[in-house]
Amino acid sequence: MSGKRFAHSSQAGGPAKAQDALTKAYLRVFSGQDGEMVLADLTAATGYYRRPSYGEWLAKTKTPNGFELHSALSNARAEVVQHIMGFLTLDEAELAALEKAARLEGR
Repeated sequence: MSGKRFAHSSQAGGPAKAQDALTKAYLRVFSGQDGEMVLADLTAATGYYRRPSYGEWLAKTKTPNGFELHSALSNARAEVVQHIMGFLTLDEAELAALEKAARLEGR
């Protein structure tokens, strides 16, 4: 096993500096064409813009059984994307473009 140690935000100093370092890291990772493409893929893969619908579940399965678990799984996946997006400063136009790109990724 290698002695590689992963960088972590607390290496930047106190809590404020650590938060700033982490925010800057997320912005670097998810900016530019590659970062946008990865974020669109993540939102598509997690179903971030395709939240569970009880009506659709009933129409598809004919039973309410399992919807609660299905919904909980969807919420857990969405939390990952929401965590990432919490570091980004996307305006309404960028959010709309992200949703469009995610829907195209999810074909």
